[in-house]
Amino acid sequence: HVMGFRQFSLRGLDKVSGEWRLATMAWNIKRMHRLTAG
Repeated sequence: HVMGFRQFSLRGLDKVSGEWRLATMAWNIKRMHRLTAG
C-alpha cells in the first residue's frame, strides 16, 4: 500500500490511472523529502 492507499475512489481506467499516478507522486515526494532532510 502506498501511504495507506488501498482502493481507488474513482471509476474508469483513465481516472484510476490518474489517481494511481497522483498516489505514487505523493509517495515519491515524501520519500525524496525524507532522503534529503535526513
